[in-house]
Amino acid sequence: MKVRVRKIVGDGCMTCKDGERLQREFREAFDRGETVELDFDKTRIFVTAFFNAAVASLLENYSRDELERRLKIVNLPLAAKELLDHALDNADRIYHDPKLWEVRVGNPDRSPVGINR
Repeated sequence: MKVRVRKIVGDGCMTCKDGERLQREFREAFDRGETVELDFDKTRIFVTAFFNAAVASLLENYSRDELERRLKIVNLPLAAKELLDHALDNADRIYHDPKLWEVRVGNPDRSPVGINR
């Protein structure tokens, strides 16, 4: 499945709501095991919050390896790729680091910023 990001959110990938809207477009296909291509052609403004909601939140249910195999990102400028990688690194720690998980379970008030279950 190919998703043209600009058609969903315009040329600015800036808010959590934009990211959630994008994920809704491809989530069913991804959950069915399909490969999804996100095409960022003609998008120009990027914020980490967008990537947290659009892509990084998938790490709650999928491994980083599976995400990298089945979610293809194309036409993303290098600076935006760095933001995406940062969002994925943080989410990977939040969802899969047992030490961080123990802190959250033992004291839910110490939940990492931006992650609520």
